[in-house]
Amino acid sequence: MAQSQTEPSPYDTGARCEPKLWQPNGEAVTEVMRSGEAEDIGNVDFTNDGGCTIVTVHVSRSDDGMHTVHLMPMWSDDQVRVELHREMDLAVIEPCRSRSV
Repeated sequence: MAQSQTEPSPYDTGARCEPKLWQPNGEAVTEVMRSGEAEDIGNVDFTNDGGCTIVTVHVSRSDDGMHTVHLMPMWSDDQVRVELHREMDLAVIEPCRSRSV
């Protein structure tokens, strides 16, 4: 009987960066909260196929109720583009068009 070969995933091919949670479970989250490092909760590293972190991401809610996606590039800033996929269109933020706040 022939073995069926599975298609490589986007993570296997390097087409998509793989998510790596900073805290793998609830116990780790609790420990981080006890240590006073609450800003580390919810962070996800996205790594390339070589295991290098490309960007760290988390989402928070501001006092005004807006949700903010925080992207922290760990790779060259000019190698990260942001795409906001919306129902009716796509907004793209290119590295050369971003501005510091």
